[in-house]
Amino acid sequence: MKKKIIPAFALAMLTMASCQTSKNTAMLSPADFEGEWNIVEVNGSAITLKESPYIGFDIEQGRVYGNAGCNNIMGSFQLNKEKAGSLELGQMASTMMAGPNMDTERNVLNALGQVKSYQPMENGEIALCNDNDRPVVILKKRAESHKLNGEWNIIKVYDNNVPDNLEKQPFLAFDVAQKVMHGCAGCNNIHGSFVTDEGQKHTLAFQGVAATRMMCPDMELENNIMKALNQTQTYSVLDNGHLALYADGKQIMELVKK
Repeated sequence: MKKKIIPAFALAMLTMASCQTSKNTAMLSPADFEGEWNIVEVNGSAITLKESPYIGFDIEQGRVYGNAGCNNIMGSFQLNKEKAGSLELGQMASTMMAGPNMDTERNVLNALGQVKSYQPMENGEIALCNDNDRPVVILKKRAESHKLNGEWNIIKVYDNNVPDNLEKQPFLAFDVAQKVMHGCAGCNNIHGSFVTDEGQKHTLAFQGVAATRMMCPDMELENNIMKALNQTQTYSVLDNGHLALYADGKQIMELVKK
């Protein structure tokens, strides 16, 4: 019995110490939290899902959002400037879908509900700690390319606005985990892959973009979309939340999240 208890106790003490020994590390500013973070560890257990749960901090709005493993989550947070290391997460709400990772999701939500403080770690990760100063969640900064994920309506190509009353609205859908893209160019469906370079933020290039072969009365918009995709070199998320694609530093396409 003792052989089982002692290692577990020692592990718990080591885990508790990781928050306490990082007290000498400089506290983070609110801006340091901005953006999205993968949840890589919960209560000492590494997350092994192909697509990690994550949490995002919106500093301006004072809100958190993300995904706990199956369902999207949202809530609020507060950093107490008068108490170094203090972090309060408000009541978290979530969507109600059933999924294959519900055990992980329950563990994530339970751990987030215990968070009272944080500690920066030497490797750039952040430990979220409970009221006993024990880390219950470890966060690792998400790659910038995750901002691409999801479906985006194409609203502007080169200098021309895309009409919003088209029978088939042009759009692009990014799957960052698989590095594939599909969508509609206005008439034909399109698909292909894309590459990013996290070493050079915001690089983006489409590869092997192919389309179905239907003919439509007006192919000018579609031809421009295909041309712009082949020219794309970089991207950015604008202040209004829109996605912009660039070639040689000039914006050639603008998209809005569905």
